Amino acid sequence: MKHIALIASLVATPLWAQESSEKPDGWDLLQEGGRLLLEDLMDDLSPLLEDLQGLMVDLNSYEPPVILPNGDILIRRKPDAPEYTPPPVEDEDAIDL
Repeated sequence: MKHIALIASLVATPLWAQESSEKPDGWDLLQEGGRLLLEDLMDDLSPLLEDLQGLMVDLNSYEPPVILPNGDILIRRKPDAPEYTPPPVEDEDAIDL
């Protein structure tokens, strides 16, 4: 889908150039194609970035990891962190024994 918009813009640009007396050079075409590609990429990535932002808020509730002499790693919650409530388990996530 991303590539279709880029190809359509590159195909339509020569038609626009024929109507106009001023023809854009190759850099203008590359700039426009890159802009369209980046806009489409940001549209696709914005939900993932919002999820990542929510995860970063959760990470602020924890202290840095501590490695014990026996190799265990402790990750303590900060004293002022909100109480942890695990997400509800849905039937899809349940394991049948």
